[in-house]
Amino acid sequence: MSRKAGNVPEETKAALLKSAVEEFARYGFEKSSLRRICTRAGVTTGALYTSFRDKDDLFENVVRPVMEYIDTVMEEHYERERASTGRQLLDSSGEEEDVRAVMELVRYYYRNREVCSVFFSHRDHPVVASYFDRLIGRINAQGEAVAALAGRVCGGCRVPEITADMLHWFSHLQVDMIFYLIEHETEEREAEVQAKTMVRFMRGGFYALLTRGRLGDMEKEI
Repeated sequence: MSRKAGNVPEETKAALLKSAVEEFARYGFEKSSLRRICTRAGVTTGALYTSFRDKDDLFENVVRPVMEYIDTVMEEHYERERASTGRQLLDSSGEEEDVRAVMELVRYYYRNREVCSVFFSHRDHPVVASYFDRLIGRINAQGEAVAALAGRVCGGCRVPEITADMLHWFSHLQVDMIFYLIEHETEEREAEVQAKTMVRFMRGGFYALLTRGRLGDMEKEI
């Protein structure tokens, strides 16, 4: 956690964060200089250390708004899924909701490109790596719930292929999809078209397994 700002004005802290975004975006975390950050912000290093413990703490404060926004979008998305019926998850309304959530994240990137670029280009930094580990864990847990609900809609079909490892892999695919859309720097409209195609592809594969499980159960009954 960051130190409290104490007597340092909020505008000074804001100037430091803005300067840090520019520094991290230009030089990367390792080559960034706290002295340059302070000079650009027009403050002393003493002011920086009153607000932040060190460079890692400063970096965490820079990327925190991105992490908090992703958490907000994902939680809203999960709430909508939890409020849906199994049929809605499987039909076009479920696909539309998946696309909506993806596009919320993509649009946020295009409107906050510099700080988002800092966040997504530092996947090896402990703060970012730890965040994505937690995010994938949440996606994984939600995937288990969705698979169970969709399985009941399919008549309680049993799908041995949908293991914990498979769900974990699928969670990584969803995160990688966002990385792909962002890293290729397409126009926002093109990103939306690609997002719809990618979501349809992943949903098709996932729910095809459920359908296969249902067909397998039916064959056993014959």
